[in-house]
Amino acid sequence: MALWALGACARPAFQPSSPSPAVVTPKPYRVAVVDLDRIAQEHPRARELAELRRRIAQTEAALFVPLPPPPLPLPSVRPVTQQIREEAQRDLASYAEELRATYRRQVEALERQAKEELDRYGKQLQADAQEQLKARQQQAQEELQRTVDARQREVQARVRAYEEQVAREYRLPLLNLRLKLETVQHADRQQYDRLLQEYERLQKERDARIQAYAEAQQKELQEFARSEEQKAREALEAYRKELEEQTRQRLQERETQLRAELQEAAQEREREFQHRVRERQQALEQAATARARGAAHQTQEELQRLAQVAQRRYQEEERLRQEQLRKELEALRAQQASLEATILAEVRVEVAQVALEQGLDLVLVRTVSSQKAIDITDEVLRRLRGKR
Repeated sequence: MALWALGACARPAFQPSSPSPAVVTPKPYRVAVVDLDRIAQEHPRARELAELRRRIAQTEAALFVPLPPPPLPLPSVRPVTQQIREEAQRDLASYAEELRATYRRQVEALERQAKEELDRYGKQLQADAQEQLKARQQQAQEELQRTVDARQREVQARVRAYEEQVAREYRLPLLNLRLKLETVQHADRQQYDRLLQEYERLQKERDARIQAYAEAQQKELQEFARSEEQKAREALEAYRKELEEQTRQRLQERETQLRAELQEAAQEREREFQHRVRERQQALEQAATARARGAAHQTQEELQRLAQVAQRRYQEEERLRQEQLRKELEALRAQQASLEATILAEVRVEVAQVALEQGLDLVLVRTVSSQKAIDITDEVLRRLRGKR
């Protein structure tokens, strides 16, 4: 992620007079991205999964389409009743298919919207983290500058105090030698030269002590500056990692929230679908019953008796059929869940292997975009196909 680059761009706030040792650049943070949607579409077992989903959809549709009602026994009524029931059956099946397609398109649109929202949210989190890191970096540089400046003033004060102390130590000896030089300047040339050498020696000795102390203090200041700079870099790197973890957690929380909202929306539409299909079925049944009743008005009592027997038989058959279809649907859904889990496990294994071999630090999915991330989707697909 871009946070790593920010963590490595800090520059020292204090430049000492003597050369400083080279700062070691941290190892780049390697990030990769894998397109899970594409892998799901191109996986070697994608067709098998699609076939399972098709069979599940067919079984679900069959659950909402009841068996055609039994024909009435009267020869004069049976053709009319059969025609009415068949028309109602076709109407109900067509209605259920159109309604299912409408709700499916709505759910797919919601999924696309959620994906786009999550992508925007991830980018905003990254931008916010970058701004926070820049602000912390600026603050750290200012604090480092103030700390080093304060220590420098202390060092300068100590050097001045030491210089005054040494000057006091040498003041009297140098003054005595100067008076002696003035006294013997014209009387004894050899003694004058010897006193002059002693005078110069004491001056050099004084200056050497002051210079050595000043250099030692300067070296201590440089070491202090390097130590503070290293602490600042470590603190900034720790803050960068903290921001990165916060960003990851917030993005994961948002993704979980969106998934829950999508699931609730899909379940709500499924409930609405079932309710509307039942209403339509009831309306069609009522209309068919009314038409059949009008056609069999003259033989109403006998037709009702026969119809009740046929209805009970029809309900029992429908109940048995529903139970069988539900068992088949449960088995198909279990196969789908098992196959999806197997595919996901294979993808995780291959992604982990590629990350290990290529020395990656983090692998993201397409919901978090990064221009510097390495796309390992093709490599994962190649490995998956190679195992088949």
